[in-house]
Amino acid sequence: MSLRRKGKASLTAASALLLTLTLAGCGSQAPAPSNSGGTPSTGTPTQPVTLTFWNEMTGPYETALNGEIQQFHKLHPNITVQSVVVPNDAALEPKLLAAVVGQQPPTLSQVNPPWATGFIQTGSLVNLTPLIQGTHGFSLSPYYANMLSPGKWPDGNQYLMPFNLGAAILYYNKQQFQQAGISTPPKTWAEFSQDAAKLSTHGRQAFAITLVHTYPWLSFFYQAGGDFVNPKGMPNAAAFAPNGPGVRALTLWSDMVKNGSAVLTHGYASQTNFANGTSSILIGTTGFYPYLQQAVNNKFPIGEAALPGDVQQATSLFGGYLGIFSKSTPAQQQAAFEFVKYLTSEQGTLYWMEHSEGYLPVRTDVQAQAQSFLATHPAQAVSLTVLPTAKMAPKVAWWDEFSQRVLMNAITSVLINKETPVVAMQQAYTQAVQLAQKDGTY
Repeated sequence: MSLRRKGKASLTAASALLLTLTLAGCGSQAPAPSNSGGTPSTGTPTQPVTLTFWNEMTGPYETALNGEIQQFHKLHPNITVQSVVVPNDAALEPKLLAAVVGQQPPTLSQVNPPWATGFIQTGSLVNLTPLIQGTHGFSLSPYYANMLSPGKWPDGNQYLMPFNLGAAILYYNKQQFQQAGISTPPKTWAEFSQDAAKLSTHGRQAFAITLVHTYPWLSFFYQAGGDFVNPKGMPNAAAFAPNGPGVRALTLWSDMVKNGSAVLTHGYASQTNFANGTSSILIGTTGFYPYLQQAVNNKFPIGEAALPGDVQQATSLFGGYLGIFSKSTPAQQQAAFEFVKYLTSEQGTLYWMEHSEGYLPVRTDVQAQAQSFLATHPAQAVSLTVLPTAKMAPKVAWWDEFSQRVLMNAITSVLINKETPVVAMQQAYTQAVQLAQKDGTY
């Protein structure tokens, strides 16, 4: 998913109905996987094969992806990859649901892990494990474990492979930090609050809050030791408790808004504030990097650092995964897996990081080959140092709607002083339980 332009994702009533119809069989319209239970066929395609790849790569990311496809075509002249760009999650999720019900899904698509649950239940998504095990010399061991795990299901099978991922870091205005007498970026919540207060003056709040997605706030929630989902996939009551991590993280941000050192912005206005010098601190993934560079246009030096920590160091891992749909032919599935292998290979991952300038490698064996690039791209360099502490959002079916509707509303209501952190978390817990019940978690 494009980290800069990715739209809100929630399982809407219409999308939920489509998935319900699919799960129920949907009469003659139910998807009929080309192989049993979404298990892929093996064997390298020997005849020309065309596969469709639905993705959200817009702007500079589309250019980088097209470069990847061209390189892949040179190595696999019998495979043609047709890229179909969909603007964001808000468009891609219902498009995939409708395509599955209509028996016309793409061969390959970006898929958020929470979406995959329904596709797996219907047999619409290919189980990649047989392909992985049946490919000589291919191993998952070089991949970052915390990037792989969101694509692995409790049955031990790998259904999704990581692709375009970034970790949340802190961007700061080095010039304004120096003018305020701050020599290093904050390392703790206390330093974060103190520095923001020093940097804030009349008409300027240091910390510009972005809430297009919940991942910036989730980083602080994780730092407070939080986990919204318990081992059974149910809402974790401790996360919502009056003295719990949700309340702690909300209180930190709301106190900063109240004392004038933080401001809640709309959309990506936080990037504009930062570029204009009306804020000094911004939280975003490496996907922000090319956009910030362009917006700031060398008016001041941009600093990059790990997020400040609380009871533990943690950050959010945010982005997209790759899934193959079982309605495609065995030859298309094999061709799609070849493309996935290329995109996540050493060669493909290095190209992707260097040309997208906004994403991280999904493999541990790429960093050593990219030292010259990382020396001039500090956002990726910093993100790689925090990657071991990065956490992906839960992949339970109820998460998307909870995150984009319930949790987003809870955070916003606290920051505009409509609700207290305790009340907001109490209400969020009630709604989380209702969503889990609706999605069959209970």
